[in-house]
Amino acid sequence: MGSILINKRPGSLDIKPASQTKPVRINNFIYSSEGTSNSYLIETTEGNILINTGLGVEAPVHKYSFDQVNKNKIKYIIYTQGHVDHVGGSGFFKEYNPEATLIAQENIIEHQSFDSLTQGGRVLNAYKFFGEMIDLMNDAIARAEKMGFKDIQSIVEPDILFKDEYKFSLGGLDVELYSVPGGETLDALLIYLPKHKILFSGNAFGPLFPHLPNFCTIRGDRIRFAIPYLEMCNKVLELKPNMLITGHFKPIEGQKLIYDEVKNLHDAVNYIHNETVEGINAGKDMYELMKEIVLPKKLSVGEGYGTVEWAIRSIYEGYTGWFRHKSTTELYAYSPQAIFSDLNNLIDKKEALKRIEEFIAGSEYLKAINLCEIVISSDDNKEALKIYLDIHIILLKEAQKNSNRWIVKWLESEIEETKNKLNA
Repeated sequence: MGSILINKRPGSLDIKPASQTKPVRINNFIYSSEGTSNSYLIETTEGNILINTGLGVEAPVHKYSFDQVNKNKIKYIIYTQGHVDHVGGSGFFKEYNPEATLIAQENIIEHQSFDSLTQGGRVLNAYKFFGEMIDLMNDAIARAEKMGFKDIQSIVEPDILFKDEYKFSLGGLDVELYSVPGGETLDALLIYLPKHKILFSGNAFGPLFPHLPNFCTIRGDRIRFAIPYLEMCNKVLELKPNMLITGHFKPIEGQKLIYDEVKNLHDAVNYIHNETVEGINAGKDMYELMKEIVLPKKLSVGEGYGTVEWAIRSIYEGYTGWFRHKSTTELYAYSPQAIFSDLNNLIDKKEALKRIEEFIAGSEYLKAINLCEIVISSDDNKEALKIYLDIHIILLKEAQKNSNRWIVKWLESEIEETKNKLNA
C-alpha cells in the first residue's frame, strides 16, 4: 500500500525558524512551539518538562510563547539529539531555570566533539541550502530583542547522561527515554509517556516523516547506517504509540496509522539495504545499482529529504569504502574534473553545443550538464552557460514537485551563480 501520509504533511521547504507568539496546544498538558526544530512543553503538577530548546536565537521566542500558557519552572530539559537546532538555546533556558536538570544520551559528548571538527566546512555550505532560513532567523533575532531577550547561542552540558535507557517521574507523569543511535545522530533518543502512549521521536526518523532519511547528507556530516535505523524503527513498533510527536509539524494520531507508516518506512529501508548488499556481492557497480533499484509501489515513501538513490550510495559506500575499482586515477590526488580544460581545448565547440542540444532533446540532462561543464571549464562560453542555465531551470521545475530541499536548493544556487556569470 505504501505511505498514505506522504502528501498530507508539509515538506522540508516548509520548515521555518521560530516566530510565533503563542504555542500550539497538542492536548491538555503538551504544547508545541514550532521552529527550525520544534520545542515542546509538558506540564505537570510539580513543574514542567522542556523537550529541545531550539537555536539560541529561537529560545527567547519559544520561552515567550510558552510563557503565555504556563510560567511554572522547568524541572527537566531533554535533548532528543545534539544538533545545535535542538540544544543551542539551552544556556538561555538554564539562565531562567538554574535548577533544571538537563538529560541527554551519553553519545552527545562524542557527537558534538565530532561536529566541532568539521563545523567550518558545514558553515560554508549552510547558506546554499538554508539561506532563506538564515534570513528569517535574523528577523527572529530582531523580534527577540524587541521582547527584551538577548540573542544567546550557548550549549549547557547535560547533568544526566545515560547509555541505553533512563526513566523518571514528575508530578505523576512517567517518562521513559530510549537510546536510538540509528536516528539522525548517534545520541538520538526517544521520549515515551507510557500511561498516555505518547512518543516524542525528535528527528530520529529525520526532519520529515514519513520520508527516507539521509544516511549521508550532502551538507556534510558523518555517514549513518541502515541497520541501526531499522532497529530504531523496531523500537517504535514495539512501543506501539497512539500519538507520534515528531521534530516538525503536527503530531500523528492513531496506533494503527503510526504502526503502518513506521513499518512501511522500515520495510522500504530494509528493501533498499538488502538489494544494495545483494548487488555488492554480485559485483555490481554502485551507479548501476542506483539506476536499477526501485522501491515497489507497496513500499512507497517520501523522498523530500533523502532519496532512494542517495540511500543506495550511502549503504554501498558504507560497506565498501570510497574506492570504486574503476580507474587508477582514483588512487591518487586527482579530480575527475582535472581533464576538463584539456578536453575543452581538443573539442569543436560548435559540435559540442550541437551534441548538448541533442542530449536535451532526448531528455539526457545529466549528459548535457557534463558536456556543458567541459565547454565552460576554461573560458566560460556564454552560449554553453545559457544552455547550462536552461537545463537547471528544467531540473528545478521537476525537483519542486517532490520538494526535496537539497536538490531544490542546490539547483537554485547553480541557477543564481550561472546568471551572475552571464551578467558579468
